[in-house]
Amino acid sequence: MAWIMGSVDGITDVSILLSIAFMCWALFQAGIKKGRRPVVAFGIQGYTKAVLSIMLLALSTVRFVSSEHRKFNRTFELLAVGALCGVSWIQHHWSVQPSSMVILYLLWCLIRDGFEALETVEEKRNLLMQDVLLPQLMVEVALLITENYPKGPMKALMYEHEISTEEEASILSRVFFGWINPVLIQGYSNVLLGSELPSIDTKLRSEPIRLAALRAWDQRSKPENKMTLPKVLLGCLKKPFLSAILPRIFLIFFRYSQPILISQAIVYVTSYKLSRQAWTGHRLIVVAAVVYIGLAFSTTAYQHSLNKLRIMIRAALIALIHNKAVNSYAETTSEGRVLTLASTDVDGLDTIGEMCHETWGQILEVTVGIILLSREVGWLFPVPLVIIVLCSRMSQYVARNLRKKQGNWNKATQTRISEISAAIRAIKSVKMLGLQDIISEHVERLRHHELNMASKVRWMNVAYTGSANALGMFAPVLTLVLYAILAQVRGEELDTKTAFTTIAILIMVTHPANMVMTIIPRAVASFASFERIQDFLLEPSRHDRRIDATSSTSTPESGAIRDEPDTASCPAASLTGLSVGESRFALDNINLTVRQGSIVICSGATAAGKTVLGRSILGEVPSIGTVVVSSKRIGYCSQEPWLPNVPIKQIITSFAEDHVAADSMWYEAVVKACCLDKDIAALPGGDEYIVGSRGGNLSGGQRQRLALARAIFSRADILILDDPFSGLDGNTEKKIVENLLGPRSLFKKLGITVFLISNSTQYFPLADEVIFVEEGRIKEQGKWNELASQASRILKMIPREAVAHDNELKAIDNPTQLSQPQRLFDDSTTNIKRKTGDSALYGYYIKAAGRANVLFMAACVASYSFFITFPQYWIKIWTESSSSNNWVFVCGYIALNVMAWISTMGGVWATVILVAPHSGKILHSRLLKTVIGAPMLYFSRTDNGSILNRFSQDLQLVDNQLPSAFSSMTTQVFKLANQAALLFVAQKLLTFTLPLCFAVVYAVQRVYLRTSRQLRLLELESKSLVAIDFLEMMDGLSTIRAFGGLSKVKSQHLHRLDGSQKPLYILLCLQCWLRIVLDLLVAGIAVGVIALAVILKDTTSGGQVGVALNMVLVANATLLRLVESWTNLEISLGAIARIKDLEGEVLSEVKPTETFLPPETWPSSGRIELRGITASYTTEKAALENVSLRIDPGQKLVICGRTGSGKSSLLLALLRLLDLKSGSILIDGVNAGFVPRSIIRERCFVTVPQEPLLLSQQTLRFNVDPPESLSNNTIIGVLSMVRLWQHFSRGLNEYGAIDENAAQLGAILDLTLGSLPPISVGQGQLLALARALLQVHAISASGANPIILLDEATSSLDLETEELMLDIVHEEFTCKGHTVIMVAHRVGAAVSRLREGIDVVVWMKDGKIEKVGGADMVLNTTEQTASEAI
Repeated sequence: MAWIMGSVDGITDVSILLSIAFMCWALFQAGIKKGRRPVVAFGIQGYTKAVLSIMLLALSTVRFVSSEHRKFNRTFELLAVGALCGVSWIQHHWSVQPSSMVILYLLWCLIRDGFEALETVEEKRNLLMQDVLLPQLMVEVALLITENYPKGPMKALMYEHEISTEEEASILSRVFFGWINPVLIQGYSNVLLGSELPSIDTKLRSEPIRLAALRAWDQRSKPENKMTLPKVLLGCLKKPFLSAILPRIFLIFFRYSQPILISQAIVYVTSYKLSRQAWTGHRLIVVAAVVYIGLAFSTTAYQHSLNKLRIMIRAALIALIHNKAVNSYAETTSEGRVLTLASTDVDGLDTIGEMCHETWGQILEVTVGIILLSREVGWLFPVPLVIIVLCSRMSQYVARNLRKKQGNWNKATQTRISEISAAIRAIKSVKMLGLQDIISEHVERLRHHELNMASKVRWMNVAYTGSANALGMFAPVLTLVLYAILAQVRGEELDTKTAFTTIAILIMVTHPANMVMTIIPRAVASFASFERIQDFLLEPSRHDRRIDATSSTSTPESGAIRDEPDTASCPAASLTGLSVGESRFALDNINLTVRQGSIVICSGATAAGKTVLGRSILGEVPSIGTVVVSSKRIGYCSQEPWLPNVPIKQIITSFAEDHVAADSMWYEAVVKACCLDKDIAALPGGDEYIVGSRGGNLSGGQRQRLALARAIFSRADILILDDPFSGLDGNTEKKIVENLLGPRSLFKKLGITVFLISNSTQYFPLADEVIFVEEGRIKEQGKWNELASQASRILKMIPREAVAHDNELKAIDNPTQLSQPQRLFDDSTTNIKRKTGDSALYGYYIKAAGRANVLFMAACVASYSFFITFPQYWIKIWTESSSSNNWVFVCGYIALNVMAWISTMGGVWATVILVAPHSGKILHSRLLKTVIGAPMLYFSRTDNGSILNRFSQDLQLVDNQLPSAFSSMTTQVFKLANQAALLFVAQKLLTFTLPLCFAVVYAVQRVYLRTSRQLRLLELESKSLVAIDFLEMMDGLSTIRAFGGLSKVKSQHLHRLDGSQKPLYILLCLQCWLRIVLDLLVAGIAVGVIALAVILKDTTSGGQVGVALNMVLVANATLLRLVESWTNLEISLGAIARIKDLEGEVLSEVKPTETFLPPETWPSSGRIELRGITASYTTEKAALENVSLRIDPGQKLVICGRTGSGKSSLLLALLRLLDLKSGSILIDGVNAGFVPRSIIRERCFVTVPQEPLLLSQQTLRFNVDPPESLSNNTIIGVLSMVRLWQHFSRGLNEYGAIDENAAQLGAILDLTLGSLPPISVGQGQLLALARALLQVHAISASGANPIILLDEATSSLDLETEELMLDIVHEEFTCKGHTVIMVAHRVGAAVSRLREGIDVVVWMKDGKIEKVGGADMVLNTTEQTASEAI
């Protein structure tokens, strides 16, 4: 054929240029690789390439010698093959990635030689089998396959990180995403695990992006404005941002080639004279193939560039947030805020790059489209512009108002997440206090407020979606109708070419204009997240103004640099003129010197400033004055121990240097010194036992000793220990103090400087110096033997019971031990449903969304799909009709589009206003009910961050993605059905390809869906790890910084962030794989339509071709969106699956038998009878065994015993937090097992837990009176009784926040606890006591007489405050006839208020009651036994 010969001549000419270019590139590569070390072993693959290259060179030489014509061309081809042999060897040795240029040149050689082979066949020369052309083609194919294959073993020493699969892939594998096929196969056949996923591109890893982002932020221009953060983001990601421009331009080119192709195809079919045709049939087919294949490649390349940009934006923003968080003051930074910024706000911004590129790209598309449109409809081309301007008014309105409303929505989400976080962290206290229902109702109110804020955004979305849809639907209608009317006036008809080409162009004009109108409000709303993140980044950072005495300093006399200071001569810590606080100083003019190797004990009353003084040495509070330390790496044991959810051994060794961490002898010595050896031996798994969130699987004493062991094991030169013995029984405390502080102790041997905050006066003689702090000032300091003999004011600070306390017994909790290996996080499930899905989820979601809402939405969507598709066929009938009455067609065309607009608005309204909020409300309620009602065992096995991730990440999917994905899938199903019907009506022969198309789509989605579903679940799970990382870091920020552990924390954060980026990136690449597969399928259909039109030219009308190609124009998008929306729905249903599985797996602690409702006056007397109760946390060992006890009304019971004896277990059993295996508990004759737990905890018992429940974001009123039912005077009176009202009112008056009259009126009560003057841990206990007093007051009003439970309520108090608290308990509870059960912290103080002959002491051992009786009898009998236990 002539077209083949012409093609060969053209290819031959191009081949010369390409050969020259390839040789130049080969010389350049040889030059730049010279002298470099090889990075890939040569191996079998290298030798194979060498052999095939030599064979190709030999065959090319033979062809050159035997060639009779084209000698000039053959010369350059031979030289290029010679260059290929050399550069193939160079690229194999010195490059990790297969050479793209070699592969592309080989592809070109195959195309060139393939056309030559066709030419040979056409000329009917029987030389094909005799010529070397065929062997050369075979060698080229073999070499191409070998070059395309990933290379062999890498010399990994050349790389710091693991080489990703994508980086090793060839250009063809990257273009077609073939490198992801192993993931597809694995996901289809097996359950995917995060560890099995391939690594991501080195450029996408978090560490280099973090460095770039921090550098750009530090170099930002000042003063800052609203565009500062976006500019910083662009500055650090400029190259990946710009890399998306070129593929976007190609995408525009290929998109707008489609209407030209449609126009030429219709001209070809409708023209009867070949001379009138500009394009031949074969050229038409080739151009169609180029256009649609180019469209597929450019779309995928563009999307992949955006995906990489998305990953990098997410990493950069999280890096900025994380860096700011670790450099903020722990006291003033809300973990809920940080988590919301790092999840909700970052998720709203990770597509901002796509929005930017789509904005300029769509504007350019509109411009090109208008130019093309003017060629078809002449001066009517401004009609779409007029409609665009009119519709843009709504977009402008939305853009002006959406930002604020979106910000309010995000703030409401943050408030809800913070509240849930606080409740989950203190879930044991919440349950003990009976506040589950109140907290749940409060969170539900916050959720309702959040949905109200969301509805304002959603209504605006409905409005601008309506205007955008009006543009897309009515612009083609008005333009075409006006053109038809003018044509009729001129006596012309609406021809097929003009109609269908105009529609195609208008679709391509209105779609980008529609997208711009949609994107701009989204981008504006995204700036609300930018603003929130930037506000956080610009908040004052922590400035460590401490001076390191060991750093190089200059002498004042000579100015010479002293590089090696005498560390032994400088003090461990020196504080000069130190003041902390604003108008009211927490510390005032402190001057203190702590000598190296000394032991200093700091003592004082509650809220005197002891903890603030210790934190000042750590640099954790903003201060005035000078703090000099010999080392900024300080071992720290806080008053509330921070323990991450990892094994015990990892906690102890976490902050030690590597050589210390590997020292097993030192490890054993520290464990023994802290008396942890027996505890660890008793735990399942030993020191590999996972401690749970915040150490929830351990007792209070074990948590303190573990934190103490970590501080000691770090071998820091300075230790700050903030009341580390408050939760220990007396004998354990004495043993540890002897091991650590005694004359031959560990600290003395190692010369460690110790700053101990404690009120245990029996240990003052062990200190080198004792300081007494009162009202923020050091009142006295010196050696204890000197101070004890001085002024009477010092003697007042020495408790009367100091001697008695030497042998007193203290009580701690019983640890909640798990017999089975607990999961660190509950998100990682490996059941088969991850792979195959669960069809029941659809019903579950539809029920939550409301069946009527879903049916209405489906009806609207079905109507829209018909009315938006049928106008294409209506145009065909119109243009082919011989009737002169165009008004029927005009009115019908307008009516169809009006119905389409009404239907789509009904669908949008149903989705956004009905389905989304209804499903969000119902699913949140179910999740909250399940979590709050779960037994304590669930919380001991599940990380708090994992639980919180359900309320943030999962519900974000439910609110934002799931409704739209559900609506979109329904829409695409109906649209594709209508489009397929019209396509196959227009080209009936395409009906035969229908089964093949459906088979391909089914196979693709089946493989894709199984894998993408699992990847999305892995992404959700890995994001929960990032959430856990943020929560744990914020919870222990002071401890981490004190140990100098920020680098380790950063490394762990980067590792977890990379782990969360990996499944997301693989999922995005998988979507690109799907896109190119479906686009190539649509390309095949489009080329098939053109080919059929060419072949069946005489039997095909222009209307048929126009309808078919316009359907192809939209069907490819519909097909892609169908599979994507189906997949998005399935993977978004992962959130529903997690909620549904949780609801099914986590059984409520409430039993079906708990139906008895006692009268309102129950309990009236407070009599308790335990009848042989047995209870356990596990199946191995009972925590309580056959316990029988009778407690008379109004009696006080003090429970004592060693660690693990069952004291706290007894309280938990009374509160129904620990279920009984046998026996019964009778309260005033009523079996508590049949009474609902809510009544037991809310009315029967009033509890003061060891760890007070403090909700900083709630008002002071809510914290002391959760039902908010009591008067101001009542609350103020109780706060005054516990000496807290003066603290709050005086503090605010000094801050100037409230005047005296307002304070008297109780306005302080309506301020949040976080905005009030800070309270110490001891004051927190007093606040918990105030809550109990008010709760008793409220319950007593109904005639009931509640029982009081105190679970080590005085553990964090100094002796004076403890006396105050015990006096209040005695006067307000005991003397008023309430039964009181107390697990005593200091037994001596507790038993001093026992009434002889009435109140009793219970001694417990191994879950049994060993002794009951008076204080003297019980304690004297058991003291010797207890001492021998150590």
